[in-house]
Amino acid sequence: MATFADIAQAKVIQPGQMKWMPHPKFAGVEMAYLLTKKDDNVDVTCTIVHWKVGAKFEKHIHETQDDIIYVIQGKAKVWIDGIGDIQLTPGSFVRIPKGVLHEPHDVEQEVLAHDMWFPALT
Repeated sequence: MATFADIAQAKVIQPGQMKWMPHPKFAGVEMAYLLTKKDDNVDVTCTIVHWKVGAKFEKHIHETQDDIIYVIQGKAKVWIDGIGDIQLTPGSFVRIPKGVLHEPHDVEQEVLAHDMWFPALT
């Protein structure tokens, strides 16, 4: 009989161990992957994102994933279709359901946020 230890492994990443990389589409945005389907065999993608002041985003949709954001620091806005602009400050939580057009913008202070996609990005 399989135990939890056989199915899943604990993972620890300390701040100095995060591997920051530029976002593949948006200028002024960096991300550090914490959990991925490819590397960790989980059905969620977890990242820490860093939006620099002046970061450039485009309106976009995640066709098959909810985008779940928890802001740790900074100040910006996110426009969500059907809702409008939402102010993001430390402690803000936003769930953008799959298929909903959205666009972060107006990064006034550098943003650091936990960004998750469920189910996992491929």
